[in-house]
Amino acid sequence: MNYKAFRRAAVNTAGLLLISMACIASACKDEEQIDRRDSFISVGGITRGDSNYRKNQLYMLFSMAKSSINFFEFNVMYGDESINVNPHWVRDHILILKSARYLRGDVASFINLLLEEQHPDGFFYEIIAPYPGDPHAGYMVSPEARKLEKNADGENAYLVTGKPRFAKIDENKGFGLCRLELEADVEYLMVEGAYLAWQATGDMDFLKRSLPKLEKGLNYIMTDPTRWDKTYNLAKRPRTIDTWDFLNNKRSSMDRTIHPDDPMGIMHGDNTGLYQAEILLAKMYRAAGDISKASHWEKLASELKERINKHLWNGEFYKHYIPLTPVNYGVDDATQLSLSNAYNINRGVTTPEMTRKVINRYRSMRDKYKGDFDDFRTLDPAYPEFNGYKAGKYLNGTIGPFVAGQLAVAAYENGMEDYGSDILERFASKIKADGKVAFLYGLDGNDIGGGPRSWSGAELLYAFTRGLAGVKDNAALFEDVTISPRWVSANKPSAHVFLKYPASGRFVEYKFFNDTKNKRLKMNLISGHKNALIRILLPKGAKNPNLTIDGKPQKTDIEDVFGSKYVLVKNPAKGSIIEISYK
Repeated sequence: MNYKAFRRAAVNTAGLLLISMACIASACKDEEQIDRRDSFISVGGITRGDSNYRKNQLYMLFSMAKSSINFFEFNVMYGDESINVNPHWVRDHILILKSARYLRGDVASFINLLLEEQHPDGFFYEIIAPYPGDPHAGYMVSPEARKLEKNADGENAYLVTGKPRFAKIDENKGFGLCRLELEADVEYLMVEGAYLAWQATGDMDFLKRSLPKLEKGLNYIMTDPTRWDKTYNLAKRPRTIDTWDFLNNKRSSMDRTIHPDDPMGIMHGDNTGLYQAEILLAKMYRAAGDISKASHWEKLASELKERINKHLWNGEFYKHYIPLTPVNYGVDDATQLSLSNAYNINRGVTTPEMTRKVINRYRSMRDKYKGDFDDFRTLDPAYPEFNGYKAGKYLNGTIGPFVAGQLAVAAYENGMEDYGSDILERFASKIKADGKVAFLYGLDGNDIGGGPRSWSGAELLYAFTRGLAGVKDNAALFEDVTISPRWVSANKPSAHVFLKYPASGRFVEYKFFNDTKNKRLKMNLISGHKNALIRILLPKGAKNPNLTIDGKPQKTDIEDVFGSKYVLVKNPAKGSIIEISYK
């Protein structure tokens, strides 16, 4: 194995090796060091579990979402190196990683590969694909060859890049790396991916090695003339549907480059994603001890946030586009709700009041269109037609579970917990009835495919773990956590949460009990943490809560989130029994 391969393998296994060595040294006295369980969330209150039952299937959501994530996971041999992908498109891979990191040990090999292969200009490749045979490898073919070449579905294969700069082919390894030029989100997603990998591994060598490359990637966005608009000082892209990868012309179905005659615009999600990346980069620099760099990126983020909210917020949600090239697709960009709004409200750019406005705009679609899942439309109003897709087809105004997942997280964290649980209950029931998670649903509720269903499953699982179970890792390795059990919003009598990073073996574990008859809540914090803030949601209407820890009365501190009441417990010891009685 070459040095790069060895280094990459070391990053992925270092945590497990350290745990094994520690076990040998201590004769494995600490059971946490040898915990063999997989991550799980057990939910009490199963009424019926047979295949004919169609409601209240929340207890199955973890396993169903997990199966969708595993469905698209595989390893590729890049020379003598094994690279874990889910799928082989790093955008989806990173979006999925927020949940997949609880399920697998290899969280860094794909990200490592792309970091090491960073282009000298600062951008990252985003796809790994076999060469020859797969257009995603980035090779160029003539227009005549395009007409003849077929993909696996028997359709004309498309050309993903037309410029050698955005493709790197290694014939000896049998793979190509490709960047779709028109994409404007790869660099900020790479920051999020590295952050998630660091959280799961705690690998400071990986962190310090990655930071200069991640910084170079963000600087590329903010300096390259195809990426940055100097008038607004915001990121730009060709006029796609939100974060998608094709324009409203036939050429774009085969050619994903930027052409001089392509209409350009500023899409809100590119800029909120860049803001979040700058904040995460600052957090990683602080963790690495570089306070000056951290302050620099915090300052840039603050200035960017101000410009985003000045130019893109329309008073209710974020405008789809600021057009830099005038085009008329039959819809007003300023009043068109597009899918990245659901992500924006979890990226830190909105106030809680702004977040609730966005959530209510989504909720209004269910009242307007009367469908069970219409509050998760990807675009509203849809374009009459975009690249051959009429309104209600593919991404042009269909139902996105990834929208639902992000929306649920924001609802849970902004005083709309009942709505968050309603989202999960509805999707849990549908997934159980269908037997799978779909990537996209038509307006009739049927699976229309078009992408990796692992993305949708991961976002629903994220809402389950971060929103309902309430587990938030504030740094790395669960050393600093916030745990906000919100099970009362789903009317569940009990839950057992065990979320582990297989890359390091570190975990969060607690049990929760909701005794409605005796008006008592109980939580057993099984895992230990350097810093832990417990926030236990009270039932609606609960009065005069009294807190005890291990049977000893404590001062009851209450946090009010738009009328939702949380009892706060700071740094309880491992094994603590937290009980709350109320009237």
